[in-house]
Amino acid sequence: MRYVVSGATSDTGGRTVKLLADKVGMDNITCFVRSRSDVSFLSALGMSLYVGDVSDSRSLQGALSPGVSYVDMTHPRFYPASVDALLRSGVQRAYFVTTTGMFSRYNQFAQMYRDNEALIRASGLTYTILRPTMIYGTPRDKNMNRLVRFLSRSPIAPVVGAGRALMQPVHVDDLAAGIVAAINERHTENEDYNLAGPQAVPFRQIIRTIATLLGRRIRLVNIRGREAAVIARWAGHVPGFPVTEEQVLRLLEDKAFDITKPRKELHYHPRTFSEGIASEIASMRSAGLVR
Repeated sequence: MRYVVSGATSDTGGRTVKLLADKVGMDNITCFVRSRSDVSFLSALGMSLYVGDVSDSRSLQGALSPGVSYVDMTHPRFYPASVDALLRSGVQRAYFVTTTGMFSRYNQFAQMYRDNEALIRASGLTYTILRPTMIYGTPRDKNMNRLVRFLSRSPIAPVVGAGRALMQPVHVDDLAAGIVAAINERHTENEDYNLAGPQAVPFRQIIRTIATLLGRRIRLVNIRGREAAVIARWAGHVPGFPVTEEQVLRLLEDKAFDITKPRKELHYHPRTFSEGIASEIASMRSAGLVR
C-alpha cells in the first residue's frame, strides 16, 4: 500500500510520517508539500516529496491515484478540496486529522469543523477521523510552551473562573502514535476517535504542575469569567488587544473527552500531563529557553 500524506511538515506530521515509515517503509510514502514549506526534516529522512497546494483540488489530484491511501493532517478548512480530489482520483481510503474543537460552543470554526466531518461521512470514502485535543510537547507548541515561558518569569498567573475548567492536552508523540495505529488497524474503517491525554485536569492544576517542575512559587489571581468576557468584548476594537471574548469563554469551557474507544481499539496509552510537560520543560532547559 502506498500513502500520500499532507501536513507532514508540521510537528505532528513529521513525527507521524517517521513512525509510519517504520511500519510501511519509506518508499511507500509521498509527502504532499507546499513550495514554501520547510522540508529539511523530511528531506533528511529521505522522504519522497510532491510539491503542490492542498487548497487546490486539481493540484492535490496530481499526487493521487487509485490504490493510494491518503492521510490529511492539514487544517480542516482544506478538506472540501481534499475530498473532491480523492473522489476524482478514485482513492477509496482516507484518514483525516481534525480537532475536538468541533465540540466547542464558542470556537468560531466549530461549525465548519462539523460541516466538513459531515462532508467526509457523506462522500462515500472509506474514512477514519482522528480528533486531537490541545497538542503540546514541541518547540512550536503555541500553548503549553508559551505558558511555561510565562510562568518561568512571572510570580503570578491570572486564571479565569478560578481555573476550574478541565483540559486534556495530548503529547505530540502520543498523538502521532495514535494516528499511525489507526492507519495500521483494519477495523478503523468509517470510525472516529478522540485522541486526548489520559485524564482531564483543571487548568489551575496544570499551572501548579508546571510551577512545581520549574521550582517556582506562583500565585493564582482569579478573574471572574463573565466580567473578563465583557472586558474582552469591549476592548476588541483596540488594536493589538491580546485576548478576544471567545478566547475568554473557551477558558470557562470544559475540554474533557472519553478515550475508552482508542484505548481499546488502537491500543492507545498516552502519557500523563505531568510526564509530558516534564519532558517538554527539560527540552526547553536544554535549549536555554527556561532556567
